[in-house]
Amino acid sequence: MHCAMVLLLLFCCFLRQCRALVLANQAKEEQAVKKNDTSKLGSGPITRVGDSNGGRVNADGTPRGANDAAIEARKTLRINEMCRFILLADERVAYSLASAVVDALEYPDAYTCRRCTKICHRILEACAWDTRYTQLIGSRMFGKAVKAIVTEPKWMVGIEWDMINLIRDVYVRLVLGQTLLPGGQGPAMQQPKDPNNPLAFEQAKNADKPLIGGGMLCIPSDLPREIFAGLPGIGVETVRKLDAEMSQKRSAKDQKDALRELLRTASENLKQAEGSSPDGGIFGRANESEGLLGQNIKRDWVAGDKDRLLTASMVRKQEAAKAEEPTNYDSAGLFKLD
Repeated sequence: MHCAMVLLLLFCCFLRQCRALVLANQAKEEQAVKKNDTSKLGSGPITRVGDSNGGRVNADGTPRGANDAAIEARKTLRINEMCRFILLADERVAYSLASAVVDALEYPDAYTCRRCTKICHRILEACAWDTRYTQLIGSRMFGKAVKAIVTEPKWMVGIEWDMINLIRDVYVRLVLGQTLLPGGQGPAMQQPKDPNNPLAFEQAKNADKPLIGGGMLCIPSDLPREIFAGLPGIGVETVRKLDAEMSQKRSAKDQKDALRELLRTASENLKQAEGSSPDGGIFGRANESEGLLGQNIKRDWVAGDKDRLLTASMVRKQEAAKAEEPTNYDSAGLFKLD
């Protein structure tokens, strides 16, 4: 079983590499049609030197053959069918693969955990609308992600926002009737209520197209709400306020800040309940200076304010400029006698 899982993961990586040029060509053609500019079909990337003699080229700048369109169409069909088979067709294969990825969210390695969050986004985009995945996504995946943030293990330092973004992706798709762009990016898009069922949402038109966002669960699940309500210091009323806030403010920044505040409250209450404990190494709790929840992050900077945004690259440039400045010595004071 483990060998089969490894082969499936390697095959998924191979499919991703094969479809990169196909998807890039599709995006290029869509932009040309949208802007009504056919010249884009004959131009390669900006970094490519030289021209294509007026002929159509691929997104990477290579010449485009006469049969490339048909070949790409077949590749797209194979990619979509393989993804459907792995995640939806055979329940044994799908459950084993999805369970392995979800369990890896607790693996004490930041690199592995970050890669697993990206795969979890792919699972959500392809399967969030399927009720067979509700228990796995709404309970196991969501529960492990919340636990990783609230308990603040040291190996999680640096990837907290990735995990909060996964929590947001699960919550809006399974609870609030909202969809996101691929990778859980961008503002949430609220789906209208079903006119025949006031307790359900209409399915998104991209539910069968996970590459452009996918769908969501039409009948909301209470599993993520129950996990939130069961956290220390978080009750039903707090969860209701969270739902109202995330439904009203749907930008990525506002929703992730709301989730971070709730998780910070739960983490502080859990820390007080646990009391002081000895340092457990990498498995111990991160200090306030290390973890994200203990930091007072001000993220309300707006372009045009009198305060200038200072990035890490700007700081490095300033330090390098200061280091290159020549040192001026005071020759008058150099030989000054007391």
